[in-house]
Amino acid sequence: MHRQMSLDGLRACAILMVVAYHTATSQLPGGWMGVDLFFVLSGFLITRNLCAEQALAGRIDIGRFYLRRALRLLPAFTALLAFELLRALAEPAHQRAILGSIGLAASYMMNWNRAFDWAPQGYLGHSWSLAMEEQFYLLWPLLLVLLRRRALPWLVVGLVAITLWRQHLVFAGASFERTYNGFDTHADGLVLGAVLALLPGRAALVRQAGRSVLLPIGVLAGMGLTMPLYSVTTQAFGLSLSGLAAGWIVLAALHQGWFARLLSHPLAVYVGRISYGWYLWHFPLIQIGAQYGGPAGKAAAAIGSLPIAMLSYHVIEAPFLRHKRRLAPPLGGMVHEAVPAGARFPA
Repeated sequence: MHRQMSLDGLRACAILMVVAYHTATSQLPGGWMGVDLFFVLSGFLITRNLCAEQALAGRIDIGRFYLRRALRLLPAFTALLAFELLRALAEPAHQRAILGSIGLAASYMMNWNRAFDWAPQGYLGHSWSLAMEEQFYLLWPLLLVLLRRRALPWLVVGLVAITLWRQHLVFAGASFERTYNGFDTHADGLVLGAVLALLPGRAALVRQAGRSVLLPIGVLAGMGLTMPLYSVTTQAFGLSLSGLAAGWIVLAALHQGWFARLLSHPLAVYVGRISYGWYLWHFPLIQIGAQYGGPAGKAAAAIGSLPIAMLSYHVIEAPFLRHKRRLAPPLGGMVHEAVPAGARFPA
């Protein structure tokens, strides 16, 4: 089965939003929504893959799932951590803080570090989102096997609980770092993606989403220009609205219409393929650029991080991706974007 190119194009949209946000936050205060788009897409694809494996192969191989995730994520991330280690050696005065940030990032605990302000985050503060996804990867396959057909109602309960808990903390005076970075308060995008993957009758939702996709695009555009991350409104309601709009757009990307064709442009697909490496490298380079060159340095670093992402993909990631494909479940050549739409978790 073929790879669904429109979803790679959607990744390109997400990474462009994030890079633009970190480069020019004042001009695009709501660019943080790119991360929510990544979360919803990740929850959707991971769940759809796992359900298809269970439906078509008869079981979910948890060990193989973790190994495939490691092959996809660790090589490029290790290269970034090695860069930080070299920086620690070159800056003895900041060595302890840099090594601490490396440890937090490598253990996928940066989100909790940011939530509770345990230690300096250095240039690796953006690894909070990687930690969120990793915690989801560790928990969700096991819960899916345990819950089986009861997974969907429990996911809905979890989605409501996360939203209400975040709102409670916001109105109780919790910091935006606590509500934005905690897995217990910001995993709703990942959970929503899983809900969309398990919904019965998804084909009708995909058609409707494709026909009305301009509405969520308009919502995200308006929020991107007007909704800063640090406001109470954003934390209490904006994160939920962003996730819902992202879910709508993910479904629309599956509809064979103008939106999917636009996202399937070769340039968009390529940027989506290298988006992981671009996410890893853009933030530390932007921080370095800002430190030594101000706003112009930030912009130059943002642009310069793109060829580094390309190098990361072709030199570091691609060889491990070939090994990852060899470990694919025995589903007749299926790749992750081409799971049958009707695949459900069996009894």
